[in-house]
Amino acid sequence: MTTQKSSASQSLISNYQNQLACFASRNHHIYAQHLIHQIHMPVNSDTPFNQQITDCFNFIKAQGYPHPILIGAIPFDTNQNATLNFYSEFEQTTPNSAQQPAHTATPNTMLHQKKLVERPVFEHSVKLALKAMNSGNMQKIVLSQATEFEFNQQHSPEQLFTTLTRQNPDAYSFLIPVEDNQYIFGASPELLLSRQQQQVRSNPLAGSRPRSSNTEENNRIRNELYHSAKDRYEHQFVIDNIRHQLSKYCNEYSASETPDILTTSTMFHLSSVFQGQLQPSAPDALNLALHLHPTPAVCGTPTPVAKQFILSHEGYNRHYYSGLNGWMDAEGNGEWVVTIRNGLLNQNKIRLYAGAGIVVGSDAATEWLETEAKMQTMLNVFQF
Repeated sequence: MTTQKSSASQSLISNYQNQLACFASRNHHIYAQHLIHQIHMPVNSDTPFNQQITDCFNFIKAQGYPHPILIGAIPFDTNQNATLNFYSEFEQTTPNSAQQPAHTATPNTMLHQKKLVERPVFEHSVKLALKAMNSGNMQKIVLSQATEFEFNQQHSPEQLFTTLTRQNPDAYSFLIPVEDNQYIFGASPELLLSRQQQQVRSNPLAGSRPRSSNTEENNRIRNELYHSAKDRYEHQFVIDNIRHQLSKYCNEYSASETPDILTTSTMFHLSSVFQGQLQPSAPDALNLALHLHPTPAVCGTPTPVAKQFILSHEGYNRHYYSGLNGWMDAEGNGEWVVTIRNGLLNQNKIRLYAGAGIVVGSDAATEWLETEAKMQTMLNVFQF
């Protein structure tokens, strides 16, 4: 039996690279190595992506692999190509047994740093957005920036993932191969959606403050965030959207009455939880997540107006940033997280991203500094 599976695996992957994909949460770590097929296509109502997913799962099962898995990345703009990676099998372990020894960091020398969005451009976009809000066209928008770093050496994707999970044990860490031998990787704090049989859960975040190294100062920041009318207002847009989109698929559900504070390695966030019991006819995990995407937490309100503003004024192509990534099995169970606190790895170049929610009362300079603080999660991986 082992010989037959090995032979089938060699045949199946002959035209594809044997690239590792990883996804980690506080509850489990998933590692997949035997890449069978990779699909690059938009995942929206105009494309037959669901049929292609079904066909891939059925084909892999027919080769004698009963537990295939899809690990993929969806762009912010679903009119662009997503990357869907299909693996013949995967290993799932608990975090304790999955812990790997820390790698000795090789000193990095930064050769070049380039802003894809300069601060004056970002702040000008914020002011345009505030003007649109004052005219009644939008209530919220999320604007972002990106910076590309070039180092003197290539980085091992596996080592980056190990460092990320060690530095951010409570985040959703991911390492996913995409087109052109690149990887997206990161440590997202935000669960867009998980589905396990008929149980569904979402943990949206909106409203943030950078952490300090001083305990007393952190207590002050947490209290300020929790009682901030501006941040509560921003957060409510996200909660209302999640409840509206998911409740119609649930027989019963519950949502946080008031937000909590979620703490990451670099930030504080307002955090709420939605959970429910799905109807038998509810979509699979990926399609449920797509119904939520893009949320006001990464786009704005109303969504179509905010999205068009971003595409017209932000000044660069987000691609996978503020999209979603995660995994799904052939039964439709899975986890999908918002692609934030992330980077795009291309040999010795790393592109990092960060955004901030803009509502009435936002200050352009303050929002720029928030994006810089959020980028620190990823810079810590490279000891900067």
